[in-house]
Amino acid sequence: MRATTFTNAAVLALASQASAETIKIDVGANGLTFTPDSVTAKVHDILEFHFHPINHSVVMGDFANPCQPAKTGGFFSGFQPVSSGEADQVFQVTVNSTDPIFFYCSQNTFSHCISGMSGVVNANSSQTLDAYQKAAKSEKSASNPQEVFGGRLVTSGSSTTTSAAPAATTSCTVSSKSGGNGYKRSDTCSGAGSVSASIGIVGVFTLGMAILLS
Repeated sequence: MRATTFTNAAVLALASQASAETIKIDVGANGLTFTPDSVTAKVHDILEFHFHPINHSVVMGDFANPCQPAKTGGFFSGFQPVSSGEADQVFQVTVNSTDPIFFYCSQNTFSHCISGMSGVVNANSSQTLDAYQKAAKSEKSASNPQEVFGGRLVTSGSSTTTSAAPAATTSCTVSSKSGGNGYKRSDTCSGAGSVSASIGIVGVFTLGMAILLS
């Protein structure tokens, strides 16, 4: 009975991942904007950020603190300079929650975030992109973590979406510090990324066990 329950749950989890969609979001393709800037995503869907000229980033933030990195978890693509066309790499983030996820560009030249370069996943009636962007206008500058984390930079067009690292609920903390950009990522993380990266191998093994035990 336990084996049947376990394997059924594993098969359902695999089916959920198999139905995951990749959601393309262009960064800077139409000026200081994300296109689209509001999307709906399910758990296991992949947010895939495509970078356009001249030098943009994507950072996960908190609704209550516009243009600043999320205090816990989150993601940061790093800056992706490109002179024309589209950058060779895209940034992939696995959605692990249906709660609202706000993100922004942390480029301070021309004040990208303050000027409205932000977006949201799964907005709701109490946390809207319009409210976030209005609050951002009162900020003096944007900040970003010191290193890329919470997602995966991959060559554009490569089929690696199933191994993208989780981000929305990764339990790394972002803490204040003096100087620099004002934020740094904690050295202590839960290791959730290794779970997602290996789920394909574990899933194949579990599926085989389900067949043997059925």
